Amino acid sequence: MNANKGKPLLVADEYTFKLNKATTTTKYWICTINGCAAKVHTNLNNGLMKTVGNHSHLPGKEKLEVREAREKITYF
Repeated sequence: MNANKGKPLLVADEYTFKLNKATTTTKYWICTINGCAAKVHTNLNNGLMKTVGNHSHLPGKEKLEVREAREKITYF
């Protein structure tokens, strides 16, 4: 899934994470909600390796559904 500006997003347990940085073996993701301390580490294939911290908010299921619907729309 991609963010509005085409940057990669990761969805885990109905929470969205944006790519913060990547190394040769690991991708580091941070929660898309400002001020939230939750982070995720994945391998290069986005396989979950580690979760760090807790979310300071509820999952954004509705926003996730809207984002998925927008990706399915074909623009001419």
